[in-house]
Amino acid sequence: MRKDVLATVSAVALSTGFAFAAQAAPPLPMPIFTWTGCYVGVQAGLDAGNSKWNDPFPSGWGTVTYGTSGGIVGGQVGCNYQMQNFVIGAEGELWGSSLSGSTSKLLGGEGGGLFSFHSKSDIAGDLSVRAGYAFDRVLLFSKIGAAWAHYSFTETYPSVNSPDTGQGDYSGLLLGLGVEYAIDLHWSVKGEYDYINYGSKNIPMYMVTGAYDYSPKISNYENIFKAAVNYRF
Repeated sequence: MRKDVLATVSAVALSTGFAFAAQAAPPLPMPIFTWTGCYVGVQAGLDAGNSKWNDPFPSGWGTVTYGTSGGIVGGQVGCNYQMQNFVIGAEGELWGSSLSGSTSKLLGGEGGGLFSFHSKSDIAGDLSVRAGYAFDRVLLFSKIGAAWAHYSFTETYPSVNSPDTGQGDYSGLLLGLGVEYAIDLHWSVKGEYDYINYGSKNIPMYMVTGAYDYSPKISNYENIFKAAVNYRF
């Protein structure tokens, strides 16, 4: 009986010790969130801008300005580095665009009639640097970079040689503001506004016959409002 009592006391002591040790063990620490790392993502948004044509001929149609609008769909890749609450990074983006716009101008006199102008952009991208301030999982940021876009142009007028068509690649300055929210350690969503000024460029225009006609100076700028989803790794 003495052996049975000792065995029972030992078993109770061991089980009590294990239970106390389990209760006393500290919980595992939660992972510390950081914006440091690289990411890939997708984006979609709306694009609204402006095209301005300047005729190089004094007796021509002068200056024509009109709005452009459309949608964008694309993707982005980038990296961030967090120092306390400050976050710096670099990002590259590429998107397809349906941006387009047109207008018409009626001219009188000899050689006059209805002149129509059309602008369209189909693809664009940018490389930029970002800087922001993090409130834990909320990141407020600004960005500056260089943007590129391909534009095509059409002018129709009262002639058998109409229309004139031309195209060109533009580069310009991008300025942006945005906010990004981290859902967890990997996924985040963001909203962003970008202003892009492509400046002006002389665009060679060719008649329907293929012959060169003239080179108007055409300037473009864009306002892009977009939402994006990123995966950080």
